[in-house]
Amino acid sequence: MAMTGALPAGCAKPVRPEAATAAEVDSDEDLDHLWSTALDVLQKVDFLPDRQDRATGVITCFPTTSMQWHEPWRQDVVTGYDLLESSMHTLQRRATVRFVKGERWTVEMQIDIYRLSRAETQITTASSVLHGFSSRLPTAEGTGLVAGENWVLLGRDGELEQRLLNRILIQTGASL
Repeated sequence: MAMTGALPAGCAKPVRPEAATAAEVDSDEDLDHLWSTALDVLQKVDFLPDRQDRATGVITCFPTTSMQWHEPWRQDVVTGYDLLESSMHTLQRRATVRFVKGERWTVEMQIDIYRLSRAETQITTASSVLHGFSSRLPTAEGTGLVAGENWVLLGRDGELEQRLLNRILIQTGASL
């Protein structure tokens, strides 16, 4: 008997958002309060600020390696599928927050997911195992030394974007 639908709903591949994950807040909200709250929320999820440009209203963060199954204290993976994927591959997430002033403040959250892609190395002796993750070994195809790491963009993490945006709004007490 064939099994259909064996994966629970939490393990289904999430649909990656194309539009911005954003929310408008009351115009009486102070940008300094929104800004500091956004930084607090980002740091609690291990997104450390890389660049803070108040003139353009943008916070960018250093990439952080995504949570794996044996790190239950981390909070940067929301769905079961993302947890499974980050446990099988080296993934990193990068956060960007934008503050746009119109009639009301708009807070936009963007989390990009990247997967590490590098050529497989040749391990032919016991001593080459010690250098297996360095760039000192030739590739498995024998095409020379490993050229380094390449991060491939997989898309955006809409669930984490929404979760972090909600935390910012709740902590500021902003009404939608």
